[in-house]
Amino acid sequence: MTRSIALAVTVSVSLLLDVSVVVAATADATLVAARPGTAPRPAPRYVREAQRALRDLGYDPGPVDGIVGPRTRQALARYQRAEKITVTGRLDAETMVRLDIQKRLFPAEARAR
Repeated sequence: MTRSIALAVTVSVSLLLDVSVVVAATADATLVAARPGTAPRPAPRYVREAQRALRDLGYDPGPVDGIVGPRTRQALARYQRAEKITVTGRLDAETMVRLDIQKRLFPAEARAR
């Protein structure tokens, strides 16, 4: 049985301006901080693994650097279109599942299930 825990924290930092940052995470830390009003981003290690998977499948995500840049977004969109899933150009939950990101990052855990 897998349990997922979601956490949202708002942090205010006072320097010269009052800046709020929203942090979202799951139990396995797949998401990282985002600005208020924007969706959380996948953690760099998940992006790197997705870039490797896309590269291995023949899509060109650009450098495997953990950054979702224009080439990675284009590769994600091409992959999503080919797999007939909603084309977002983002590393969303369904795309991560289809690319087997969890299995690629945690092979021993995947074998135990």
